Amino acid sequence: MKGPSTSNPEPRLTEDLEAMKTLGERSGWEPEAGPLKGVVLAYGCFVGDRLVGCAALQVLDGHYYLEYVAVDSAMRNRGLGASLVAKIEEEARARGLTELWAKARLPGFYEKLGFRVHSGDAHGPKSVGDCKACPQYHSTCYPAIVMKPL
Repeated sequence: MKGPSTSNPEPRLTEDLEAMKTLGERSGWEPEAGPLKGVVLAYGCFVGDRLVGCAALQVLDGHYYLEYVAVDSAMRNRGLGASLVAKIEEEARARGLTELWAKARLPGFYEKLGFRVHSGDAHGPKSVGDCKACPQYHSTCYPAIVMKPL
């Protein structure tokens, strides 16, 4: 009997925010104290029971965001990240949103998906201001605010 396929796991809804946090930290997120904040819903890609990709729709202060996007390093460049972002975009449209904002560690990835990079802290409801205290800032992470019209 063959093991679970690792080729192209499909995104599905998940409530396992702890597994998302673990994957995110392994993927380079700066560790966040406590549970993931403001998650309305999340999608994950699984190989068997192992989470290998995730993305969430977050709401904070009445604004919705694409947040908590991560893909296991062994599963990258297979389209998992793009399929997860597409699921969050569908959910955002279903809620009547006309644009989707995110704080991107890898702005080039988001640009390939149709997001536009906004420079500085003055644009949009998200900010990179809190990133400046992070030890990864401008050493392994070059964050940008991105937005995609829906």
